[in-house]
Amino acid sequence: MSIIDNIKIFLMNKANNETAAAPKGFCPNCWGRQEYGGNFYEAMKNEGVNIASIDQKKGWIQDYVDKNLSGIALQKKGTSQTCSVCYATYNQEH
Repeated sequence: MSIIDNIKIFLMNKANNETAAAPKGFCPNCWGRQEYGGNFYEAMKNEGVNIASIDQKKGWIQDYVDKNLSGIALQKKGTSQTCSVCYATYNQEH
């Protein structure tokens, strides 16, 4: 599943009041601690992205992820995933 699809699922779950620490594939430690989540939501608000327009704004989201969030994407290392920013290691389920 692509990072865009993971973010879309994360946003739809958030709209349905389901909680999640971070979109799948991103470091939950960096997402919360370094406030990537807050910055992402603020940028989405400014761009006018909502659940209804998420498919039309897919290019904008991909560009934002490439520029701002790609550093906290988890990298597969053996049987676990590691963040290249904070070096936290997670099992494959996250």
